[in-house]
Amino acid sequence: MSEQGNAIGVVGLGHAVPDTIRKNDDPLFLRHEPPFAEDLFVGFHERRVLAPGERLEDLGVLAAQRALADAGVAADGIDRLYGAVSPGEVLLPSGLFGVHEALGLPREAKVVPIQSEFTNFVDALVCACDAVAAGRSERALVVVAAGWSRLVDYADAGAAGIGDGAGAVVVSRDASWELVDEASETHGAWRGAMTLQMRAARRSPPGVGDGERPLFVFEAEAARAFRELGLSVPERLFRKLVERHGVAPADVALVGHQPSVALLDAWKGLLGVGDLPSVLQQFGNCTLATAAVTLSLHARALAPRHIVLLGMGLGQNFSAALLHRRATSAR
Repeated sequence: MSEQGNAIGVVGLGHAVPDTIRKNDDPLFLRHEPPFAEDLFVGFHERRVLAPGERLEDLGVLAAQRALADAGVAADGIDRLYGAVSPGEVLLPSGLFGVHEALGLPREAKVVPIQSEFTNFVDALVCACDAVAAGRSERALVVVAAGWSRLVDYADAGAAGIGDGAGAVVVSRDASWELVDEASETHGAWRGAMTLQMRAARRSPPGVGDGERPLFVFEAEAARAFRELGLSVPERLFRKLVERHGVAPADVALVGHQPSVALLDAWKGLLGVGDLPSVLQQFGNCTLATAAVTLSLHARALAPRHIVLLGMGLGQNFSAALLHRRATSAR
């Protein structure tokens, strides 16, 4: 671990979720077709979803403003912006450029979109810390905003818990939560298991047309990938990080992707973590924003001195990062 003044990591946290709540009794969730994956996606109660006309970029901006205020940093003090807005209002350029404009960041602030759904937050945080460590950045902002309730077919079991949300962190030296290490795995042979494709949905929310639109495709191969990799890869990454640094699992909080309470329970039992904070019942599976939202809500109340952040991506890419809470931090 670094001396306090040289500790690079998170100095400010923020999140935002839409006001609209979609509960389990919503007609959209009456039946899933086919039912092969229904057992994989359980434990949801409410989800926050974007209403028609609401802009995902605005949710990202609100989360970023809260992170800046938490860090006591003005927008003109940011020199890099990392993250993702998924989906954007257009295919390209990234909605992150709209976040840059709305926040009033300096023209010199580099914008770096990270398109690695759903490992965007972990990957962006590591990139931001690396830039600060290299002297390329003094203070960076990471923003991830997820609106995947607009990208699912509600006849699919994979849509059962999808919610929307945004999270943000400010990264600099003298961090409250220092980035210690990171680890990753990519299983490219499974890259076609979960995809986003142009399709006509069998069941859409009210007000959404019947034509083709970008949809998350989760079929039999995706269920096999989920069962084969969802437990084994996170376990390997978690153990690699804690063993490298002599950290006891009981002194770690696991903050990550939350597709199902069944998987969270399995992780907790297998890894022996000290805490596994969740927003799953409150906000649903916010896909690429889940870890950032959870971190913003729970970081200050966690008893463990370490956090392992975990992201699980559509390309069957997995990213994890170990954070250490600075005991002497004044923040």
